[in-house]
Amino acid sequence: MQETTKVGNKGEILPKKALREIAGIKPGDQVLIEARLGELLIRKIYSVEEALNLPGFSEGTAEEIEKEIEEEAKQQEKLTVNDH
Repeated sequence: MQETTKVGNKGEILPKKALREIAGIKPGDQVLIEARLGELLIRKIYSVEEALNLPGFSEGTAEEIEKEIEEEAKQQEKLTVNDH
Protein backbone atom coordinates (compact mmCIF):
# COMPACT_ATOMS: atom_id res chain seq x y z
CA MET A 1 0.00 0.00 0.00
CA GLN A 2 1.25 3.48 -0.82
CA GLU A 3 -0.15 6.93 -0.14
CA THR A 4 1.05 10.45 -0.66
CA THR A 5 1.21 13.08 2.07
CA LYS A 6 2.67 16.54 2.57
CA VAL A 7 5.58 17.40 4.80
CA GLY A 8 4.39 19.71 7.58
CA ASN A 9 5.64 23.23 8.20
CA LYS A 10 8.07 21.96 10.84
CA GLY A 11 9.33 19.12 8.61
CA GLU A 12 7.25 16.39 10.23
CA ILE A 13 6.04 13.43 8.21
CA LEU A 14 3.06 11.54 9.57
CA PRO A 15 2.18 8.25 7.89
CA LYS A 16 -1.56 7.73 7.73
CA LYS A 17 -3.20 5.32 10.16
CA ALA A 18 -3.75 2.61 7.52
CA LEU A 19 -0.03 2.55 6.69
CA ARG A 20 0.94 2.38 10.37
CA GLU A 21 -1.53 -0.45 10.94
CA ILE A 22 -0.17 -2.48 8.02
CA ALA A 23 3.38 -1.96 9.35
CA GLY A 24 2.26 -2.80 12.90
CA ILE A 25 3.60 0.52 14.22
CA LYS A 26 1.79 1.83 17.28
CA PRO A 27 2.34 4.92 19.48
CA GLY A 28 5.38 4.37 21.69
CA ASP A 29 7.03 1.83 19.35
CA GLN A 30 10.66 2.31 18.39
CA VAL A 31 11.49 2.60 14.70
CA LEU A 32 14.68 2.65 12.67
CA ILE A 33 14.76 5.36 10.00
CA GLU A 34 17.21 4.85 7.17
CA ALA A 35 17.91 7.77 4.84
CA ARG A 36 19.09 7.48 1.26
CA LEU A 37 19.14 10.03 -1.49
CA GLY A 38 15.51 10.93 -2.12
CA GLU A 39 13.98 8.39 0.26
CA LEU A 40 13.38 7.40 3.86
CA LEU A 41 12.78 3.84 4.98
CA ILE A 42 11.04 3.32 8.32
CA ARG A 43 11.24 -0.07 10.02
CA LYS A 44 9.66 -1.14 13.26
CA ILE A 45 12.09 -2.36 15.93
CA TYR A 46 10.49 -5.37 17.58
CA SER A 47 10.86 -6.16 21.26
CA VAL A 48 12.06 -9.67 22.10
CA GLU A 49 8.53 -10.61 23.14
CA GLU A 50 7.08 -9.38 19.83
CA ALA A 51 9.84 -11.08 17.85
CA LEU A 52 9.15 -14.41 19.56
CA ASN A 53 5.57 -14.25 18.28
CA LEU A 54 6.53 -13.58 14.66
CA PRO A 55 6.02 -16.53 12.32
CA GLY A 56 9.27 -18.35 11.53
CA PHE A 57 11.26 -16.26 13.96
CA SER A 58 10.76 -18.02 17.28
CA GLU A 59 13.70 -20.42 17.17
CA GLY A 60 16.22 -20.19 20.00
CA THR A 61 16.16 -18.72 23.48
CA ALA A 62 15.08 -15.16 24.26
CA GLU A 63 18.73 -14.28 24.96
CA GLU A 64 19.87 -15.64 21.58
CA ILE A 65 17.15 -13.79 19.75
CA GLU A 66 17.88 -10.56 21.61
CA LYS A 67 21.56 -10.87 20.64
CA GLU A 68 20.60 -11.39 16.98
CA ILE A 69 18.34 -8.33 17.08
CA GLU A 70 21.14 -6.21 18.56
CA GLU A 71 23.58 -7.44 15.90
CA GLU A 72 21.07 -6.65 13.13
CA ALA A 73 20.55 -3.14 14.54
CA LYS A 74 24.33 -2.59 14.54
CA GLN A 75 24.57 -3.79 10.93
CA GLN A 76 21.73 -1.48 9.89
CA GLU A 77 23.42 1.44 11.66
CA LYS A 78 26.71 0.71 9.84
CA LEU A 79 24.90 0.58 6.50
CA THR A 80 23.20 3.91 7.22
CA VAL A 81 26.49 5.55 8.23
CA ASN A 82 28.29 4.11 5.18
CA ASP A 83 25.65 5.60 2.84
CA HIS A 84 26.72 9.10 3.88
